[in-house]
Amino acid sequence: MDRAGHVHIISAGEKIQVAYPALIRKLPTISRTIVFTDSTIHEGSVDPETERHRLAVRNAVAAVQEIAASLSIPVSRELIFPPSYGSVRSALTRIQRENPDARFMFDLSGGSKELCMALFAFAPWLGGMVYSPLTKKPHATYRCRITR
Repeated sequence: MDRAGHVHIISAGEKIQVAYPALIRKLPTISRTIVFTDSTIHEGSVDPETERHRLAVRNAVAAVQEIAASLSIPVSRELIFPPSYGSVRSALTRIQRENPDARFMFDLSGGSKELCMALFAFAPWLGGMVYSPLTKKPHATYRCRITR
């Protein structure tokens, strides 16, 4: 497939800037990257450990944006509010409408459990592939067809 139709969706975590270039090398057809971020990442916290984690995630997202820009891959962010399932569904519905013939890849190597589970649940709906950090390689999910 040409670069015009491969959407790469990432759940934002502290180390996504490490996984992203590795996947770009394996999948050079990626034409667009969308980073899904939990809304809490942009909130302040009085707990130093929580604040350190949130800052690390924000920095990782910024690093992914820089990497994508250096490769001329458009990148955008989706802010996901609780409950994650409904917010992810709405965002993916819009993204699928904007990219009707695209191939979708989900990188769930970071982010909250709720965000990753919501993205994983919708991957078959888009006929997407899911990258599992536990196995280090993409696995096909069930292919589902959206009826219009």
